[in-house]
Amino acid sequence: MTMRELSAAAGVSVTQLSLIERGLAPHTAYETLALIGAEVGLDISIRAFPNGLPVRDAAQLELLRRLRMALPASVRIRFEVALGIPGDVRAWDAVIEGAGWSRPIEAETRIRDVQALQRRVRIKSRDADLSGVILLVADTRHNRGVLRMHADAFAEQFPARPRELLATLRAGGAPPRGGVLIL
Repeated sequence: MTMRELSAAAGVSVTQLSLIERGLAPHTAYETLALIGAEVGLDISIRAFPNGLPVRDAAQLELLRRLRMALPASVRIRFEVALGIPGDVRAWDAVIEGAGWSRPIEAETRIRDVQALQRRVRIKSRDADLSGVILLVADTRHNRGVLRMHADAFAEQFPARPRELLATLRAGGAPPRGGVLIL
C-alpha cells in the first residue's frame, strides 16, 4: 500500500501520515491512529495510568521486594543500576551480587510482547557486555501461560529453569547462567 493510498483510506494528508510514521506528530488523535492501524492490519492499544500520587511502577517495586525477601542476607541487591555506558540512560531493574559474582535482573510484572522483551534484554546485554541475565516475572496465570506458550524462545535466552535458579540463589550461590525466575 502506498502512502497516498493509505492517506486516502484513513482520511489524512500524506504530509500528516508521514509525520505520524516518523513519530513527529505527538498530538495525533487516537481515532486517527486507529484508522491508520486498521488500514494496515494493526490493532492500536492504549494503556492508562493514574494521575497524581499513585506510583505507576508499584507492581514492579513489589515484585523486586519479593525478590529481596527470597534472597539470603549474603546476596546483595541494588536497584536501577545503570548500564555504565557514558550518555546511556538505560538501567537494569536490579543487580544481585554474591561472593565473586553478579547478575543483572530485568523485572516484568506482565509479559505483553515476547519479542520486544527478548530484544530489549539482548540489546542491553550486548551493550553492557554481560551475559546471564535473570528475567524476574510476576507469578500470574497470564505470565505462566506466556512462558509455557513460548517456552522454546525463553529457554534459548534464559536457560536456567526457575526452580533450580531459585534454589541456587536461596543457597547464596552464583547462577551458572541466566534464567527465568517466577515470584
